[in-house]
Amino acid sequence: MKGLDFARERKRLADELRVTRSDIDAEVKAYREKASPLYGHWSVEPWPEPTDGDSLLRDIIMRLRRHVVCSHDDAIAIALWIMFAWVHDQVATHSPILDITSAEPESGKSTTLGLISLLAPRCLPSVEISEAALYRSIELWQPSFAIDEFDTVLASDDKAALRSVINSGHTRGQGVVKCVEPDFRPQQFKTFCPKAIGMVGRRLPASTISRCVIIELHRRKKEEPIEKFAHRDDSELADLRRRLRRWSVDNENALRDAKPLMPEEFDNRRADNWRVMLAIADLAGDDWGDKARAAASAIECATDTRTTGVRLLAAIKAAFDQTEHGGDTIGSEILIEKLTADAASEWKEWKAGKAITQAQLARLLNPFRIFPEQVRIDGRQVRGYHRSRFADAWQRYLWSSLSYAAFESVTTSQTRMALGQDADFTVSQESDGATPQKCKGPAWLLAL
Repeated sequence: MKGLDFARERKRLADELRVTRSDIDAEVKAYREKASPLYGHWSVEPWPEPTDGDSLLRDIIMRLRRHVVCSHDDAIAIALWIMFAWVHDQVATHSPILDITSAEPESGKSTTLGLISLLAPRCLPSVEISEAALYRSIELWQPSFAIDEFDTVLASDDKAALRSVINSGHTRGQGVVKCVEPDFRPQQFKTFCPKAIGMVGRRLPASTISRCVIIELHRRKKEEPIEKFAHRDDSELADLRRRLRRWSVDNENALRDAKPLMPEEFDNRRADNWRVMLAIADLAGDDWGDKARAAASAIECATDTRTTGVRLLAAIKAAFDQTEHGGDTIGSEILIEKLTADAASEWKEWKAGKAITQAQLARLLNPFRIFPEQVRIDGRQVRGYHRSRFADAWQRYLWSSLSYAAFESVTTSQTRMALGQDADFTVSQESDGATPQKCKGPAWLLAL
């Protein structure tokens, strides 16, 4: 509606609703902004024919690895997350953050996020973001996010509000409540949407890391050729989006109540993060379910999501195991010595470059209801701890059995295929073609 017709209708509505014409203009503007896509590629016509998940996964992985050097496990996880983003609003109860990280810059993070921004639905690329911009964008466009340069965003003390918005977006139905002008009435803003972030290192709070699927990239070697990504849309990406949309429409009902078999020890938040992606892999058929579980196990094996308190419990367990006479008791002084014996230990330079003290140790153990007391060691009464006091906390918080039973249960041929050593994929540079060794877990896990 334009011209005089719009003016007459505007006047009629203003009189009927007893508001000003400016109010009508503001409402029309807001509606048009919300209804209009921010980018042209946000408007996606479904592919005219049914799309099978098997070929879709393969084509996404192929496009990704054309531009980025990454392991097959990581490529599978990224491709599954992109497919997950397309059924997110209809299917997901939990929304894992895809964290693309690396030890150093120039390792493919921005390229990966650029590809994600053109493959995920209504994806909004950004460098950093404020909490208000995040939840208002979700309210306006219901987008996916690809946020780069996230290195220190959530770790800073002044980013507590953004941290709350990010963390709340992990679970459907949660959000943030803000007072909105002009009358400052409280309003809840949704924070539930797919989010991919890119950063150097892993400087994130433990509460956020546990909500992430972490993909660690490495700078490519000279003998690892790639095709440089132009960071522009093209016909191949457009076709992939159309196929993704058709696949999502055809499969959302099958995924809504799916309960895929989880790898052993994938419980709580770890299971929440992977549930829909593993269901997507199962639905794709062939051996994608085995590949996805192997990838999930390998990725989680390399990710330490423990809090300071849980890391301390693990270190104390190791210290008890190293004591004489079975380690039933240990003095606080001896415990501090064992905790700080390794020059690289975090307890060696706990605060201001100084080793953790007995008082600081006691404060960290207080939330677990473990307290120092008088113990007898070699006929002397000293201040220390009984091993039995830790038993319950160790059982609850040390997931020392993430031994990859599910990963190890996959047959050798399936494992080789999961690692890219099948006819459909090129053997990765780091593979020597030999039968893969069983994943034994990271050093911190083996120390338990």
